[in-house]
Amino acid sequence: MARLTRFLLVVVLAAFTATQAHACDKAAAKKALAKMRPYIVASVAVEDGWVVVTLGQDYFSWSDRQTEGIVTTYANADACVTGQARSLEFRSPSGKLVARADRLRGIQMK
Repeated sequence: MARLTRFLLVVVLAAFTATQAHACDKAAAKKALAKMRPYIVASVAVEDGWVVVTLGQDYFSWSDRQTEGIVTTYANADACVTGQARSLEFRSPSGKLVARADRLRGIQMK
């Protein structure tokens, strides 16, 4: 019974926090996105409902941890500026899928 109670508590808390508006500094988020051009982010386009972010040439010098940090920073800043988590796809300069982010699955590195 205690397990079920803990499980239900976690579900309720998760549902509650998911509906709360998370405050963010839109001005700082806009600056962060602007500073990523052109070396970190080369281009942004919309394809088949996904916002496709093509990473800049510096991508080839990044470690996996750095790439994950950049993807996370971009996704969080984008969500702050737009007011919602959008479906994002991150590609290398050569077109290889690097990561995806959406509101259901979060960030998934490939």
